[in-house]
Amino acid sequence: MLEDTCGGGATWRLLMPVRGGPSAKSRLAEVVRRVPGLPEAVALDSVEAALACPRVASVHVVCADVGRGDRLAALGAQVVRESAPGSGLLAALEEGLAALRGGGAAQGPGDGPVAVLLADVPSLRPGDLAAALDEAAAVLAAGGTAAVPDAEGTGTVLLAGRLHGPAAGLLRPRFGPGSALAHRRDGAVPVGLGLARLRRDVDTPAELEEARALGTGPRTAGALRGLPRREACA
Repeated sequence: MLEDTCGGGATWRLLMPVRGGPSAKSRLAEVVRRVPGLPEAVALDSVEAALACPRVASVHVVCADVGRGDRLAALGAQVVRESAPGSGLLAALEEGLAALRGGGAAQGPGDGPVAVLLADVPSLRPGDLAAALDEAAAVLAAGGTAAVPDAEGTGTVLLAGRLHGPAAGLLRPRFGPGSALAHRRDGAVPVGLGLARLRRDVDTPAELEEARALGTGPRTAGALRGLPRREACA
């Protein structure tokens, strides 16, 4: 397990989508052809880092693949099975959020804060996540929502808000191209801007190389051990 470097109480519930199938990570297809286990390694490292942070009361993964879901559950995550695999990321997130709202998944504090975190951040460390959640908590305390933009500043890796109370309707995931701007237009306050390892999601070979330079989790590092860096950038 990763070293716990964050302190404080565990109050957050995290929802993490773990995608599969031929359309997932299509821009990494050539690397995945050489390293078939890479997508799962990235997801497991991302989820393990989230579970290791004491700010987090529980991690709920939305996953269609039964075997992958079992391996994520073995880490300590709660699994929300997709009822309609292939419907897309936003549909999966809505299903996961509905499960959290309705008690369909094991829950932490019912009125506590919730964050959607993408499971493609293999360089994430528990302290990075703690710092982002602390920034987000201040925004939520003022009745708003918060978002961590990706390294390019165009996408989003984390969106935080509440599922209950007056601000419940403000949590509207819009992950995908241009999501950082879409979330800002919804009123989400950017946080975590200095957290390079959290912001480095991986969708392309060049981004994978940046994650390797930052230092990835053990499974991702192991999967890539035999892959020269020039091939990761190809």
